[in-house]
Amino acid sequence: MLHPLARSPLCAAARPRPRAALLGAHRALGAGAASSTTASLSPREGLPRWPGLTTPTGCLRTLDWAGTVVFSMSGSLTAATSGCDLLGAMAVGSITALGGGTIRDAVILRVVPFWVEEWEYIVMAALAAGGVFFLWGNLEPGREVLPGLVLKRADGGEGNLMALGDALGLGAFAAVGAMNGIRAAAPPLVSAICGLSTCTFGGVMRDTLLNRPVRILHSYSDMYATIAFGGAVGYLGLRALAPAAQGLRIAACVSGVVGARYMAWNDDWRLPYWKGKTVVHSDLDPRKKQK
Repeated sequence: MLHPLARSPLCAAARPRPRAALLGAHRALGAGAASSTTASLSPREGLPRWPGLTTPTGCLRTLDWAGTVVFSMSGSLTAATSGCDLLGAMAVGSITALGGGTIRDAVILRVVPFWVEEWEYIVMAALAAGGVFFLWGNLEPGREVLPGLVLKRADGGEGNLMALGDALGLGAFAAVGAMNGIRAAAPPLVSAICGLSTCTFGGVMRDTLLNRPVRILHSYSDMYATIAFGGAVGYLGLRALAPAAQGLRIAACVSGVVGARYMAWNDDWRLPYWKGKTVVHSDLDPRKKQK
């Protein structure tokens, strides 16, 4: 018969542990220490409330605002050309700009959406969507706003200045989404998905509401979601390699996404897709009017 103390948890904890268990515990402690070291060396993964140009995170907030405006303008134009009225264009534009972050917060991270506290994003998106609804028709097509950059193409579509703004916003959203995942202590893969969601789910909701092919899922579009996901992965990877270099990883994420989008736009980068008579396929972007 065992001594009563032999059955106690204290006595059980004092018994020799198998070698495999000791090795597993050592590895777990090592991984936890590495994660703790990265967290201690890394600056806070968050942004100041208002834009600025004196710090990396302030610059990222500035790009985040700019991306919000461009995304909202683009969503509003797409809605207007689909037949929506002012309310519809403002709603779709705002959803395009804010929907990705909303899905990230409410669905993936299960927190209150960011715009509940940072209400200026609602105002910004609504004003941008409503403004472009009224002013776009009065803009001179093909006129350069900056050297080589056109806001409105000669055929009335979105010019390369809008494309540049979209690319900058995509890079900023990828970094901001990854930051939100890190702050929520999400695994790296989930943090990368947060970056992808922030970049793309607003557009998914836009296309769904307007009954159009979802851009990021169809072969008519050049690479977009893949680049956004790659930007978020790059941000997370650089954080693991150089935790203290926050400015470097922000710059690398944004510039990498902008460069990749430029190459995808000009060289027609696309993911593989099926071809054949039995496949419903189009190389034409349904958002653009065909002659």
